[in-house]
Amino acid sequence: MTAPSTQTGPRSATWLPSALLIVALSAALAFRAYLLAANDFPINDGALFFEFVRATAATFPRLPADAAYNGLTLPFAYPPLSFWLGALLTKLGADSLEVVRVLPIVMNTIYVGLFALLLLRSGRSRLFTALTILFLSATSLSFQWLMMGGGLSRGLGSIFLMLALLAVTLPGRQRRDLPILRAAAAGGAVGGAILSHLEWGILAAACVVLSRALGSTSIKSFIISCAVAGATAFTVILPWLLFVVQTHGFEPFLSAGGTSSWGDGKWLARLFGVIRLGVVSNPFAIVGFVVLVRRREWFWIGFLLLCVTLTPRHASTPATLANAVLGAQGIITSYRFAAGYVRSKKLLNASTMALIAALLAFGAYRIHLNAPASFRVLPAEMRQAMAWVAANYPGSRFVIVNDRAWYNDSTGEWFPTLASANSVTTVQGREWNGEFTRWVESFEALRESGSCNELEANLTRFQPFGFVWAEARQDCFPSERYQPLFRNDEVTIYRKRS
Repeated sequence: MTAPSTQTGPRSATWLPSALLIVALSAALAFRAYLLAANDFPINDGALFFEFVRATAATFPRLPADAAYNGLTLPFAYPPLSFWLGALLTKLGADSLEVVRVLPIVMNTIYVGLFALLLLRSGRSRLFTALTILFLSATSLSFQWLMMGGGLSRGLGSIFLMLALLAVTLPGRQRRDLPILRAAAAGGAVGGAILSHLEWGILAAACVVLSRALGSTSIKSFIISCAVAGATAFTVILPWLLFVVQTHGFEPFLSAGGTSSWGDGKWLARLFGVIRLGVVSNPFAIVGFVVLVRRREWFWIGFLLLCVTLTPRHASTPATLANAVLGAQGIITSYRFAAGYVRSKKLLNASTMALIAALLAFGAYRIHLNAPASFRVLPAEMRQAMAWVAANYPGSRFVIVNDRAWYNDSTGEWFPTLASANSVTTVQGREWNGEFTRWVESFEALRESGSCNELEANLTRFQPFGFVWAEARQDCFPSERYQPLFRNDEVTIYRKRS
């Protein structure tokens, strides 16, 4: 346990920091409860993971060798713990679709609670923790990719990251060695993170090393604690590694590694990008950054560097933790600085509260703007149209045309599962056969087609196909070449004429 921090915030009644922390956590819980109550279907993605849960349930408690999705046979080489957990719940009577809908949101609630506990245990005050949770909650990237259906694996990995940090504790100003049992617990959490989601697992392992590098009293202590944690983590993941290598060899890992954005030389641009996101959400993060540098409190600054260098593809999600810490530190430091010049404490307190409220309102407004594009539930009319396809043209090959990026294309991901047909434009699932980059390029070329002639040319990248599911560009499918079969307010379905 690190020594309590000496930093203070606005002077107030002793009950106020606790009340504000309760409000912050309650608001986070209420938002997630609202999402559970308001939506009857997983948010955005999750169909691929839904199929993984069903495949795991079919062989439970053993892992399946393969999983079927979109006409592909995928090697079951994805970190399996979240799917095994989903299969367990299915065996206990839960509906698999409900597991994919509910579990990511529940996991994200636990994640936020553990982050608050981590801050308190690292010596941060209740006021500091409350502000950090409020700023985190007002940033869409703090939950966007974790509460979607795909958050089934991401969310579990994020929980294990928090557990690893709780085991090692964040380094304070005084260096302290880590007991062997705590190092083993940290390693177990790292192993759990790797078995949940590889990027969160890599980040968890790096954070344990960073924490010990900053907090150990000697090189010997650093080596021992890291060795114990590493050996424990390797022991935890070894059965899964042996299973994958014996069943599929190393090829799935090599194929999936090609989608991670490692080695593309853009880490510095990403670093500025995640810092910019933090500053836009809360300009006081700049003040917080300067304060931590002057105090030589390096963990959260190092955390940002780890995010963008080791896990570049998903760096913006965990980086919101550090940005929220910097923002809270900046607000509290600025208040203390202003207190030396403003005579009226009531005016200073009121102004500070108004400023915090304005920052939170701005964050909520940005969440509102971003939600339609990246945080949507597949509309009921879409699902009805997919049921129509399943009843009339199961197993057929469809091109899906809309205006969303592939990673926000909930139609493309859910179509193979709900329509019992193949989407030749869907990117998900291509990670394991080495076709990911080519499919992304073809998908984006189709989406960005500037004219109907260009769109028609780009459709040839996905031959052969017999049907078109068109949510956009419907003027590009003339009746002499495409026969309309189905239409509602969301989609028109065409059959390609011979």
